[in-house]
Amino acid sequence: MARDYSDLSPHDFEILVRDLLQAEFGVRMETFPPGRDGGVDVRLHRDGKEALVVQCKHSPGRTFAQIRGQLDSEARKIGNRFDCRYMLVTSASLTRLNKEEIAVMFKGVGLDVGDILAVDDLDNLLRRHPLVEVNNFKLWITSSAVLEFLLRSELHRRSESLVDRIVKRRKLYVHSEAYPASLRMLHDHHVCIISGEPGIGKTTLAETLLVKLLADGWEVHSASMDIDDIEKVWKPNVKQAFLYDDFLGQNSLLDSLNKNEDSRLANVVERVRDSGDKMLIMTTREYILQQAQQVYERLQNSGSLRDGKMILNLSHYTRDQKAQVFYNHVHFADLPEVARRSILRAKRYLEVIQHANFNPRIIEFVTANFKDSGVPDDRFCEYVIEALENPRNLWERIFQNQLSGTERRLLLVLATLRTVVESRDLLRALNTYEAADGGPQTDAHKFRLVLKKLQGTFIRVASNVRLDDQANGLHPDSTSTLVYLANPSFVDFISAHLSSQPDEVIQMVRGCAFFEQAETLALWEIGEIPENAILREVLDVFFEAPRNHRRPRRLAPGQQNFLMGALVRLMLEPACTWVESPRDFAVMVRHEFSHRQRHLIMLMLDAKHGRNLIPGQILSKILEGASERIRSATSGTVQIEFRLMRYLSRYQGMAASVMAARDAVAEKMMERLETPDDFNFALGVFTDLDVEPTVCSQRSEFELRRRFAEFLPTWDFAEAGRVNHVWECEESLSVLQEVLERFEADGSFEPDALNERLLMLQDEVNQELDFDGEDPESSETESDLGPRRRMLEFADPPGDPIDDLFETLI
Repeated sequence: MARDYSDLSPHDFEILVRDLLQAEFGVRMETFPPGRDGGVDVRLHRDGKEALVVQCKHSPGRTFAQIRGQLDSEARKIGNRFDCRYMLVTSASLTRLNKEEIAVMFKGVGLDVGDILAVDDLDNLLRRHPLVEVNNFKLWITSSAVLEFLLRSELHRRSESLVDRIVKRRKLYVHSEAYPASLRMLHDHHVCIISGEPGIGKTTLAETLLVKLLADGWEVHSASMDIDDIEKVWKPNVKQAFLYDDFLGQNSLLDSLNKNEDSRLANVVERVRDSGDKMLIMTTREYILQQAQQVYERLQNSGSLRDGKMILNLSHYTRDQKAQVFYNHVHFADLPEVARRSILRAKRYLEVIQHANFNPRIIEFVTANFKDSGVPDDRFCEYVIEALENPRNLWERIFQNQLSGTERRLLLVLATLRTVVESRDLLRALNTYEAADGGPQTDAHKFRLVLKKLQGTFIRVASNVRLDDQANGLHPDSTSTLVYLANPSFVDFISAHLSSQPDEVIQMVRGCAFFEQAETLALWEIGEIPENAILREVLDVFFEAPRNHRRPRRLAPGQQNFLMGALVRLMLEPACTWVESPRDFAVMVRHEFSHRQRHLIMLMLDAKHGRNLIPGQILSKILEGASERIRSATSGTVQIEFRLMRYLSRYQGMAASVMAARDAVAEKMMERLETPDDFNFALGVFTDLDVEPTVCSQRSEFELRRRFAEFLPTWDFAEAGRVNHVWECEESLSVLQEVLERFEADGSFEPDALNERLLMLQDEVNQELDFDGEDPESSETESDLGPRRRMLEFADPPGDPIDDLFETLI
């Protein structure tokens, strides 16, 4: 497997050489930056003196002719300074004759030809010590074989933008303890949920895992819209790995309410967990995961998520890892030498990596945008620190001072679209926004120039994507360009920015071309943290805002009517979201929007403002549509309409229609009562609406309770025989306990009888818990660890590795 060493920094290369020699010789070795201790990069210090000195020359892709002068100069400089064993390691390509000539150059230190290692020797050592390559993951993630596989894989055809991002960002990846921990989690549970604050590196870690699995022969897929994307590509008896990035939405728990997929998500997690040939990687913001586990019953009841065994909290980086993140971005950025030296003065880099607000996304953004910032080169370090002090000021400065009016307007529009959008739809949305202000409209030529200017820093562009949108004049062989925001944090900034710009908000409302834009503005108005009383009625939970998280913003008085008007105006407008075709993954099709989801957003906004924004005829249409869907729904899909019923039951004059819809839902639910969840939801149909019972509903509720009493003995007996693991038992216990507590409220079941219903399952838990405390990995012996511990006795304590690291920048 040919490896690409060019993505290694000089420090990366020294670490690789050190790790290879440690593995080869079974001793611990030290690393030093160029210039320290007379040019020593790696050494073995034993019994108070140097036993081995290694000089590293990182010259990837170069030949002996290109580095001869550098080596000759190095040989004259060191002369006969060392009387211990001396080695020279380079990433250049050397022949046997080249090595013999180099040995002559370094005759003063007695350099043996066998102690000169070039790129072929490094490849050989990596084959001998594969664990070193796993730990130096930049090697396998950038190997020609992996990159070729990546670019030719189904993942590339289905998720070209994801592949391009992995390829372009690979040199910036930093290896941390989160990586092996997540691999162990995937090995043990087949599912890994990576949570953490925005910008902490969740997606980067997920992408690294995905490429590792790809290199190991797994077929990899990326879910772009919802959990259905995984179901579509599921192949029995095939090793498949799935990535579902931001599976609960990027900016709000409310984003995920539209998906109605908590049950399907829990089912897929359990299905993957029970499969030996599937793996699932998911990422989410930490506070959204916490909220979702409180709001969604299936996520709350899922033992797989509740016990935390599959949740990796990427909450922080160590000091060394922060240093590596900052170093990588500075080293690989096109920064002037003066800018680099600014972080070396008085070790200013320590202020950056020790800053309380250190965040990899901010570091990436400031290093990528410094050249256009207008800040003097010698103030680069101050620029970075100021960005960490107040990230919003950084966004504001760039947004207001470094962008043209057209560029700002396009980013505002794209932030409201929130998802991948086709370029012609984006231009239409931009023109509609511009027309709302009465200004000139951007033509297609200028639009293309603006995309080119913003690409990379602000947006990502996927060209020549096959689209099938026959309803709007596009046929399967048509190609176009898809656009999306490069940085999810920009949406957070725009939301906060608009909260202080009432005039701009109303222009955004009037200038919406797609329902999704008005929906975004409505979600921002409803608030990211659902803390008001109306939403508590729906979510049945009170959330405290996470630390440093902004409070919900409100539209200016009177603007709510304009926003509802935009939602009504665009209620039947085709969606601007594109998804993979179910028939051909290489083709994107326009997403078929859900009337239910659009009606839900309208009802949520109306509920916040006293239920007086939706026109009466529109409200009637919403009720009529929900009733029609209920009549045609199956028992398995009817429950997703119930959320609308909760809202509609609170409107005056609608009780009779809601009662009729409630009775229809109940009738459908009574057709399928197979699990405790089915009974739980069916009972809620009768108890959770603010409408009076009817003769029909009373009869149905009585029948439901009777059938539940008959269901219990057979279900818990069968479940006790089915479960095989502690987490399965605990999950079954949790589900059954919750349903029993709801059904006992009327006194149908005595407390002692309730406890008896749990005994068989509890016995299963207790039996397996007897073995749960054993740690199969804890039996590793000293001999199993090999030289990794024994080598510690040989070396003197090294200096601060962070100082060593940054001294290699110049």
